[in-house]
Amino acid sequence: MDLATPAVIPALLTPFRADGTVDRDALRAHVGWLVDHAVDGVMPCGTTGESALLGDDEVVDVVETVVAAADRRVPVIAHVGRPGTHATIELGRRALDAGAAAVSAVVPYYHPLEPGMVLDHYRAIMSALGAERVLAYCIPSHSNNVLDAEGLATLAREGLAGFKDSTMSGAAHDAYAAALRETGRDDFLLLVGSGALLAESIRAGSAGAVLGVANLHPELCLRVRDAVRDGRGDEAARLQTALAREEEAAMPFPELKRATAERLRTEAGIEYGPDMRAPLGAAGLTVAGRA
Repeated sequence: MDLATPAVIPALLTPFRADGTVDRDALRAHVGWLVDHAVDGVMPCGTTGESALLGDDEVVDVVETVVAAADRRVPVIAHVGRPGTHATIELGRRALDAGAAAVSAVVPYYHPLEPGMVLDHYRAIMSALGAERVLAYCIPSHSNNVLDAEGLATLAREGLAGFKDSTMSGAAHDAYAAALRETGRDDFLLLVGSGALLAESIRAGSAGAVLGVANLHPELCLRVRDAVRDGRGDEAARLQTALAREEEAAMPFPELKRATAERLRTEAGIEYGPDMRAPLGAAGLTVAGRA
C-alpha cells in the first residue's frame, strides 16, 4: 500500500438517511471534501463509521462508494473486523475485491479470548488475505479483548502490515512503539487513534494517525502533523492543544457527526444526515417502529 507518512487518515463517518439507509451521495461528497483538504487516506466502516451496525453487504457498498470517490488519489483502508475469524476473512476478501488497498480488523469482541487466540485470529487473516494488506486494531473501550505490545511485536515479525492503537493511553502507545522498535520493522504502520496523542506519536516515529476528529477538522490535524514534522516545536504545541480541545468537544460520536454535518452543509453545500443509526440515533427508528 502506497501511504505517505506520517499520515493523517480520517476514521470515516457513515451518513444515513432518515430511513436508516446509507446515503451514498453524502458519503461521496464527504470523501471528496476530505481528499481536497489533503488527507493521506481514509478508513471507512470502523468504530466511528458505526461498523457494528452495518451488514456485510452494506460494508462492501460503503467501501465501493469510498473507493470510487477517492479515485486513486489516496488509499482506502477498509475496516472489516467481526467477532468471528471466518466472517472477518470473508468480509476482508470482499472489501479488497471492492478496491480497498488494505483492510483493518479490530481485536475480536464479545467472547473473552486468551492472548494466543487473538494471535491465531490475526494469523488466519494474514494467511488468507496477505499479511502486507492487513492491519490490526485495538480499542479496549469497545472490546473485552486486547492485542498487547508483545503480541503486536510477534505479529509484526510475521509480516503484519500495521496497527491502529485506540487505547487512548500514552503509556500503552509508548509500549507498542518500543516493542515494534525491537522488531527492526521500519516499514510497519503504527497509527495512533487519538488526536490528543498525535504530536507525541509522530515524535516517537509513528506512521501517523487514524482520527475521528479528522472528519470535522482535517486541516487542523494536518497542521499539527506538519509542525511536528518540520520541527516547529512551539507551533506544534499550540496546535496540539487546540486539536485536543476540539477532539474532546466532539468526542461523543453523535456530536462529531452533528458538527461534521453542519460544517459540510454551511461551508461546502453538502447535505449530510447528522443522525446515527438506531439504536444509537434516530436514523431508521421510523422503519423499525413500523416493523
